[in-house]
Amino acid sequence: MEAAPTAAPFISRWSAAEHREALEDPDQDHIAIVDDDQLAGFILLAGLTNANHAIELRRIVVAKPGAGLGGRALELVIEYGFERLDAHRLWLDVKLDNHRAQRAYERAGFKREGVLRDALRTNGVYESLLVMSILKPEYDARRSAFRD
Repeated sequence: MEAAPTAAPFISRWSAAEHREALEDPDQDHIAIVDDDQLAGFILLAGLTNANHAIELRRIVVAKPGAGLGGRALELVIEYGFERLDAHRLWLDVKLDNHRAQRAYERAGFKREGVLRDALRTNGVYESLLVMSILKPEYDARRSAFRD
């Protein structure tokens, strides 16, 4: 899924060995996105043992973008982060030209924090990353607004 043309330009692809290593790391979590009993994507979290309760949404990949599955998975992983993992802050970085993802993150409540200029080198070209986050009080306020 990471190699798919819809995902590859926007993420740093990991080898199978890197994924296996992350699966063994208590600070990271791989979450499968399943639709109709089929693997439809995955989410990578990091920082589960962070003393500051700041968890990174390292990657979200869906096999069929645009079908709404990624947005629903994002909402569920936000709930999981705050309700189960006791996060105070969920954060991520996203490439500046990945406008679709930025809109999805904003719809889910993430706020823009700033730009890491030329933070990533891909195929000899430097790319900047937008840092975004959502805090527990913001999540709680959104949940309250949806209940009312």
